[in-house]
Amino acid sequence: MTGTRTKVITDSKEFESLAGIWDALLQNSDDDNSMFLAHEWLSTWWRHFGEGRKLNILLIEKQGQVIGIVPLMKTEYRVGIVRYHLLEVIGSVDCNYVGLIPAENREEAVTALLAYLDEELRKGKLVLRLTLVPEDSKLLHLLRKHASLFSRNLVIREAVVALAPYISLPATWDEYYHSLSRHLRKTLRRALRSLQEEHSVKIEECTADNIEERLSKFFDLHQRRWRSMNSSRWFSNPKMRDFYRDTANQFLKKKWLHFSCLTVDDEVAEAQYSCVYNRKLYALPVARDLRYSKYRVGHLHCMFLIREAIKNGLREIDFMRGGEPHKFYWTKSARRYIQIIVINRGLCSGLRLKLLGTFLRVHEIKQNGLRESYRLRLMRKKAEKEKKRMGLVVKLG
Repeated sequence: MTGTRTKVITDSKEFESLAGIWDALLQNSDDDNSMFLAHEWLSTWWRHFGEGRKLNILLIEKQGQVIGIVPLMKTEYRVGIVRYHLLEVIGSVDCNYVGLIPAENREEAVTALLAYLDEELRKGKLVLRLTLVPEDSKLLHLLRKHASLFSRNLVIREAVVALAPYISLPATWDEYYHSLSRHLRKTLRRALRSLQEEHSVKIEECTADNIEERLSKFFDLHQRRWRSMNSSRWFSNPKMRDFYRDTANQFLKKKWLHFSCLTVDDEVAEAQYSCVYNRKLYALPVARDLRYSKYRVGHLHCMFLIREAIKNGLREIDFMRGGEPHKFYWTKSARRYIQIIVINRGLCSGLRLKLLGTFLRVHEIKQNGLRESYRLRLMRKKAEKEKKRMGLVVKLG
């Protein structure tokens, strides 16, 4: 670690000024090059949701050169008189890729990261929580490898908290299509034939000319669907709508946005907000008009997206967090998302970890409300029953 030091960035303007260095490191990070580490995604998230939090971006430098960036923030969580200060990844919406570190510097950078955590967490008032780390992250592997160097001072607890179904795309559509179940192929053919016989059907990708109109329709459909289930969900929050609107306009300029609509008689029946980055399609929120449910527009739109992704030479479709049964119609593969919590070893560390886990569950219920928390629990149970009925055997990739 000779010549390696860690600098902490706490100023928003300095965060913005890092864009050039950020992009260069990300492009050299190989398999850990993710859209969720892009400066555009993280800085936009910070502008919309940074209030009440503190930036804590780590620049790992060697001989005056930045060899790694770990985009963290400090957040205070409070329930009554109890409070915790957590160190988390910026923009932890769907997954936490931990940092931007090219392969040739990973060993030194990870050791520097752990040394920083060792010093900060030993003060006893801070906890590191990485909420959703993909299990195939190379940086996660190195964190595990080097954690033993600091085991006298740090306690690290891992738990699988979510699945993220994905499709490794083959070379041709025919190859993929014939890998699907006969039942699904029959359903798709019947639904498409029925819809085309009765209506005019199109797939349209949004452009700069119609993005605002399509986004407004997207938010409206998303909210209507969830209100029908007595839930408000994401886009009831104006900040979330503004974040996705801002991100869409930035990603459109970078040619990363893939926001497509399936229209029926020129009306939007389903809209899929997706992004394409590093030959990978990230399937983010979906909004659907319930009037067209009988035509299986969700299945049809997904089929068109997969076919187009294969045609364009993409390597993967990531359905993101959540093991909902409908995702497993298209794949039997899923990544595990790992939650990592790190505290100082100190007195009664095992008990403190249990108390922290209880606190975080109570805080989540407080944020969602009792009614919403109960409804979400019922939805998860229903999804598990449906997967069992489907006979799903999930291969953890």
